[in-house]
Amino acid sequence: MIIYTIAMPKPHSHLFHVQIDIDRVQHGEVRLSLPAWTPGSYMIREFARHVQEFQAVDDQGNRLPWRKTRKDTWLIEAGAATRVIVTYHVYAFDLTVRTSHLDGSHGYFNGANVFMYVHGHTHEPLTLHIDLPVGWRATTGLTPLPSDPTRPQRASFQALDYDELIDCPVECGTHRLLTFAVDGIPHQIAIWGHGNEDEERLLADTRRIVEVQRAMFGGLPYRDYTFILHLTDGRGGGLEHRNSASNMVDRWTFTDNYERYLSLTSHELFHAWNVKRLRPAPLGPFDYQNENYTRLLWLMEGATSYYDDLLLVRAGLISEERYLQKLADKIVQLQNQPGRRLQSLEQSSFDAWIKLYRPDENSINSSISYYLKGALVCWIFDMTIRAQTNSLRSFDDVMRYLYQRYPITGPGIPEEGAVLEALELIGGANGTLRDLYERYVVGVDELDYAAALSVVGLEPRWQYRRPRPDGQPPAWLGINVRKQGDRTLVASVRSDGPAYEAGVYADDELVALDGWRVNEERLHQRLLERRPGDVVRLTLFRGDALVEVPVTLAVAPYDMLSLVSVAAPTDAQQYARAAWLQKM
Repeated sequence: MIIYTIAMPKPHSHLFHVQIDIDRVQHGEVRLSLPAWTPGSYMIREFARHVQEFQAVDDQGNRLPWRKTRKDTWLIEAGAATRVIVTYHVYAFDLTVRTSHLDGSHGYFNGANVFMYVHGHTHEPLTLHIDLPVGWRATTGLTPLPSDPTRPQRASFQALDYDELIDCPVECGTHRLLTFAVDGIPHQIAIWGHGNEDEERLLADTRRIVEVQRAMFGGLPYRDYTFILHLTDGRGGGLEHRNSASNMVDRWTFTDNYERYLSLTSHELFHAWNVKRLRPAPLGPFDYQNENYTRLLWLMEGATSYYDDLLLVRAGLISEERYLQKLADKIVQLQNQPGRRLQSLEQSSFDAWIKLYRPDENSINSSISYYLKGALVCWIFDMTIRAQTNSLRSFDDVMRYLYQRYPITGPGIPEEGAVLEALELIGGANGTLRDLYERYVVGVDELDYAAALSVVGLEPRWQYRRPRPDGQPPAWLGINVRKQGDRTLVASVRSDGPAYEAGVYADDELVALDGWRVNEERLHQRLLERRPGDVVRLTLFRGDALVEVPVTLAVAPYDMLSLVSVAAPTDAQQYARAAWLQKM
């Protein structure tokens, strides 16, 4: 008997007006909390900081006393009242897929940002009313209720419980709505903003992504699906939900960077199976006020990051050559992170709450992304299973097995042993997969890319993006730089590089090399003239102090990789490659 109403009477104020009607109050006190985080984005974000003008009344309009007991919790003294009406405003001017944004052009909200939950009543059916400005409509994955002819600007929806309420973001406004069906199941794309998109192509390619993922799992797991697509100026991101996704791309993405849209859409849709239904046991039921720790995010996000582009190849939306280059780029990216030697995939998953979403200048040295390394490890598992089963089984079968073994109605994947058990069940229990799991998931051993590539008749070819003219390895400082106005600053210093040993710091301003002024481009040019072992003098501003640091240059690590076919692939390698890419 809880009804939520959200209104936006003055969109330019960026304030959502929220009302919660709580009927059949029985205990004299009503406790409400606003989540501190939103599922899919594993960081405490303190959404309660945007709440203002909180008040509570009974059904006669009498004000009820209340007090805060935590930063995100309100306790109302209801007395003898059997009905409590709570109202508050939420400031919403943060345009990301995990937050809420209201202005004169639209209103977008995630339930975790705006809807408090009533303690003890989170498993009850809920009603949501959305009071819209004239000419606006609401699009969401929630189940619609019949319209009220007396309230033409009200859209009403039903949620099975609080979890479903906040797992269905809502787009309000004058957005375009594209529709299609797969297996008779309706899909819609709500587009806010304009750019260089081709609606017919976007619609056809999105449908194809749905079809290829449906084929992998053998069916669609939802009754309908909503893609909310925001076209913005340079912003990006995606967030998965049970039967919807919020995606954000630059408005000019749809020509040269169209892959960005395809990969993002594929990634977030894959989560409809992996995370939203197949999930680690700690990720449900949620504790919305505190961290929910799991060591399995490498599978949730890593497997999804592995399949997002692979399924685009299978769908015919990107070429095999382009996919192999993207895979190579992931390998290079991981190898350029010294933190891969320190943080395991399990540790990265567990520490997502304090590390992944809070990067700093030392992150490259101390941590890895469970998205990136998780995708590469899932790929290695896939290649190993194919090698051990003569391509009769694959990591696809592991995902399908886990999806059937741990349904949404169950307790989720156990933290200990379940994934390894599935790997060995599908790929064989001869010790190889167990060894890889211990080394690559639990441990921090270097990944054996060459062995995985050989399964499908490929080999790595490492190169330099900026080779020396004489063909010798270039010299290397081991720093990354960034521009700030007309200044060139050290963004990060790699712990495996010579600048780190010499005492160059992040945020140092790079002024000169060997007495000659340099910026980012000139620095690369001057280094190509030096050899490993040469000593150079870096002149830097450290704060207001001018300092000089001598650095002995090292051999640069490779920074470019191509995956090329072996000279004479065997029949087994050719078959494995065709089965992997499903180009049979």
